Amino acid sequence: MSESVRGNASPMRIVFADDALALIETDEAGATRLPVSVIKSARRKLTLLRAAIDDRSLRNWKSLHYERLKGDRESQRSTRLNDQYRMVFELDEETEPQTVTILQIEDYH
Repeated sequence: MSESVRGNASPMRIVFADDALALIETDEAGATRLPVSVIKSARRKLTLLRAAIDDRSLRNWKSLHYERLKGDRESQRSTRLNDQYRMVFELDEETEPQTVTILQIEDYH
């Protein structure tokens, strides 16, 4: 029997840069002062991030609108939540499973 394409890779682990941002996944999400639509979108994107196994799988999901940032933020990546907000994170590919650290949800306009 052949080994699957995924091999032994594990889904990504999500951590938050600060406790206030972690509220996005709880009943206390309103304390973040983000619009409800942004909270719902962030939760959907976090589900997809958790299901991914590496950077390549993130790039392949067009619905994520995944991109690497440029300039002094080149170690960061983002996924668009709507036309106004994006979730910014760093991906540590050296950990097993790979770890996504959510840095912020920002209004980028």
